[in-house]
Order: sequence, then C-alpha cells, then structure tokens
Amino acid sequence: MISDIYRILVIECGLNPEYFLDRMEPYEIRAALDGARFKNRESWEQTRLMAYISAQSNSTKQLKPEDILKFPWDGVRPDANMLVSDADIERLKRKAEEYIKSK
Repeated sequence: MISDIYRILVIECGLNPEYFLDRMEPYEIRAALDGARFKNRESWEQTRLMAYISAQSNSTKQLKPEDILKFPWDGVRPDANMLVSDADIERLKRKAEEYIKSK
C-alpha cells in the first residue's frame, strides 16, 4: 500500500522523495492523491479537443467533445461544502500567522 502511494506521488507526480518520506504529514496524503488524478488534466483536455476537431470535420452529426472522450471530471460541479468562504480564508490566514510566530 505505501509503495503504491510512493509510486503515485513521487514517481508519477514528481513529489520530492525527502519530503514524502521525512516531512509529509499523514493528513496530506489524501489531498495529494486526490490532486494527482488531475495532474495531466490540461493535456488530456487538449487531446480531447484535437480528437473532437478531427471527428467533427469528418462527421455530418453535431458532436460534443464529451462524445469523443469522457473523463472522470466531466459534469462534476464543486460541492457547496467544498467552497471556501472569505471568512474561512481570513481565519486560516490568522492561524498561519500565529503558527509562524510560534516557531
């Protein structure tokens, strides 16, 4: 299990091995793994667009890019609980400043 996480985060995503092994906190692993699946999102979107243009120019049907390639992030809207409010941002900034001062 840990070797799979290491492979994904260090080898595939380029995370610093020293950070992963010595400094990374356990709570950071889930966030890093969740973000890893979107690492190449722009490249895949570009690939889909190129495939769509090629397919649409050779088709009499009206196509959508999602008809050509479907991705896990298609149609996913941010959950309202996932949005960060301005008050949360200010609260987190104050906590960060307090933490830095305590070091």
